[in-house]
Amino acid sequence: MILSRRVALNGAQLDEVDERIIIQGIDEATGREQITGVNRGRGSGQRITSRRRDCLDVTVRFGINIKKTDLQGREDVLEAVNSWAAGGGWLTLGHRAGRRLRVVLAQAPGMGNVRAWTNEFALVFRAYGRPYWEDEAANEATTPATDSGGISVLVPGNAECPLDITVANASGAEIPRVSLTAGGAMSFEALGLRGGEALVIDHDEDGLLRIRIRSASGVYRSAMLARTPESDDDLIAAPGAAWCTVRATRAVRMTVSARGRWL
Repeated sequence: MILSRRVALNGAQLDEVDERIIIQGIDEATGREQITGVNRGRGSGQRITSRRRDCLDVTVRFGINIKKTDLQGREDVLEAVNSWAAGGGWLTLGHRAGRRLRVVLAQAPGMGNVRAWTNEFALVFRAYGRPYWEDEAANEATTPATDSGGISVLVPGNAECPLDITVANASGAEIPRVSLTAGGAMSFEALGLRGGEALVIDHDEDGLLRIRIRSASGVYRSAMLARTPESDDDLIAAPGAAWCTVRATRAVRMTVSARGRWL
């Protein structure tokens, strides 16, 4: 039964798993935040030294519109729902158009009293690696071919987000050194970026940083060891206009991508 409340995983709608599923509520919990502070040298108060979000929960409550005498039918529908939810993935909600949340199934419902046909069931989804709602579409900006230049990219949302950056070799000759500033700073030595290749700094579906070189034929190899020790751990920008720069041994084209995050 398709109602106003819509919940999908990887594009598959819950209310299309079985027409007898009725979505009764969606509860979005407050993100679990950790703030660390240290005392000031004199006077009262503390200075914040770190702030992070650990996870975010979304609970989907639903009923099964099957008469109480059809016990096997109720079990079959619940099993189908749990199978739909088991793998987790990209969660989308009808009232959060254009946004997504990367989740795992934290708690699956059991049938309980099989004869209680009015039972309400709850699926608990939890976001760990990317504990924010984020835009499905990213904002991008690209520099012209240059060995030293910059560009501004709009970072949507109301929370910091990691930037994805691609630095394409536009010179045709090998490039050993690249330096970036974009919500942080990263430098690379002995990079070995050949003509037709691109340095790709991005994040996987669990939010883990990847630093790779993409060959002209689309094959990737790691470039983590080329990052200099003084580089930041990641490139993270606050909402608003982020100014990003690139310096390289020879001409490159830099593309910066920002996917807005929302509290």
